[in-house]
Amino acid sequence: MKKIIVTTIFAVFSSMIFNACSTASVNAEDVKTASFTHLKHEIPLSEVHKLIREAGEKNGWRITEFKENELIAEKEKNGNMKAVTITFSKNYFDISPQDSDLHKAIEKELDN
Repeated sequence: MKKIIVTTIFAVFSSMIFNACSTASVNAEDVKTASFTHLKHEIPLSEVHKLIREAGEKNGWRITEFKENELIAEKEKNGNMKAVTITFSKNYFDISPQDSDLHKAIEKELDN
C-alpha cells in the first residue's frame, strides 16, 4: 500500500512539473533579440525608420535603404570606409557590427 501511495504522489508531481514546463512559451524572437537595444516604448515602424535615418545623417553617416526594417549606414573615417547594418522594429534596434557612436546617436534620437 505504501508503494502505491508513493508511486501515485510521484506520478502526480512529475505530471505537474511536465505541464508547467511545457506550457511556458518561449518566443523565438525573444531569444534572437535578447542582445538588441530595446526601446522604452513602442514606436510605429515608419517613425523608427525616420528617426534612425535622421540620427545617422546628423552624425555624418550615409544611410541606404535595404529592407523595410533594415538600413545600411556607411561612413568614411581616416580614409577607411566603415559600413554597418541597422536592424529595427517597433520595440528594438541593433547595429551589426557594433558602432558605439552611431548607437548613442540613434538611442538619443529614439528616446526623445
